[in-house]
Amino acid sequence: MPVVSLNVAVFEDFILVWLAARLLRVLLTLTLVLVVSVAVLAMLFLEDQPAIAFGGPPVPEDVVETRAFVRGVRAAIQPDQPVPEPFSTTETQLNSVIRLGARFVPGFRGRVAVRDGEIDGTASVPLSFAGRTKWLNLLATAPEFDDRLTLSAVQIGRHAVSPDLALEAGRIGANLIVGDGFGDSVLDAATAMQIRGDVVSFDLELNEMGQNGVMRGLFGTMRGSDLPGAEDVDRYYLSLLAAMDQGELPSEGSYLPYLVFTLEAALEGSRTEGLQNAYTSAILALTRVCGARDFTLIVGGLVGDAPVADKPEQDCSALTLNGRIDSRRHFTTAAALQAASNRGFAVSVGEFKELYDTLKSGGFDFTDLAANNSGIRMSNTLMAAPAEDWPDLIARIEGENDVIVPFGGIPEIMSGDEFEQTYGDVESPDYLAMLDRIEARIDGLALHR
Repeated sequence: MPVVSLNVAVFEDFILVWLAARLLRVLLTLTLVLVVSVAVLAMLFLEDQPAIAFGGPPVPEDVVETRAFVRGVRAAIQPDQPVPEPFSTTETQLNSVIRLGARFVPGFRGRVAVRDGEIDGTASVPLSFAGRTKWLNLLATAPEFDDRLTLSAVQIGRHAVSPDLALEAGRIGANLIVGDGFGDSVLDAATAMQIRGDVVSFDLELNEMGQNGVMRGLFGTMRGSDLPGAEDVDRYYLSLLAAMDQGELPSEGSYLPYLVFTLEAALEGSRTEGLQNAYTSAILALTRVCGARDFTLIVGGLVGDAPVADKPEQDCSALTLNGRIDSRRHFTTAAALQAASNRGFAVSVGEFKELYDTLKSGGFDFTDLAANNSGIRMSNTLMAAPAEDWPDLIARIEGENDVIVPFGGIPEIMSGDEFEQTYGDVESPDYLAMLDRIEARIDGLALHR
């Protein structure tokens, strides 16, 4: 009997060794195929130079055009409209949207050209191989259509590709990467396109569920995980309103009690929801109550939609952070965008707001960026900390300047001309040095020490 057991054990070991060898062989083969495939891809499709010359960073006019574009799209897809309104844009506006979007993808370059009856689009994406930068250059032509988007020509690098195959690959890729049927929603959103001169008009059909699915997919992709549901945000939202209605939270003075209340509620909710989701839901709810007025323009219906029969008499309108109402809005909204997406998006939205203000409001203000980046860092610190560290972190917030940098020495509002003369643009060394100075101050806040 012992001999049999020994033989069985030896046989099992032999099987395991054989399986391991086979698995290693398969892995080596797959690795070799992958390396060869990448090499072939590089030789066939990648090029040494981009198809598009760098056009410089975005300017204030780009932000104005993009804001109009976003508002136009949202107005055209409101679900309560009896007859959907067509949405019109221009070549200039589309290129402004691309320039701003490129800030989220380092090195990306894109351009569209509107011609009679069709749109030509070109994109150049940098890819690094063995310390060298290669470029994936994409060119596509979309003619006018009625019913569903079609492409008449697609080129990757120097090679023509089947337009139908490229469109289907894009749809499947978007569904897999973003989720929530993102590719299907985007391709089904436009049911017709007409071109007159440089004006492009679309008939859009995107119901509220589709709209929120698209936004949820985009933010979830940037965040790296699914967002909590709107019903989770609603719970914190209603809790905040109740506390305001019962006088537990002040109607004027410092905004800090609202922030501490929200963090304590998130810690309590983390027991069942998980810490990151609880914090995201809570900060989204706080932003719905006390954040920027245009917050829902960016995130759609992700901030919840709980009906409130009797809203509390008080609101956040008189609450301040660093003595300013706008700092409260900037800080809270940036913290929420960071929790729901990523740092690149949250930073860029704040930057775009300041560029917009150089034309439409008072001007560019680095203190607004300081408030934004303070809120972003708060989200980073709290979402990275384990739940057992949260009581200590919350206890550190005894005053406003434990979470937001004091503004002394940080340049305040300046006109577009002043900003350009002093800092050039948002990629200049002087501009980046000022941002580094702000970040160094944030490092010293009690919450992050």
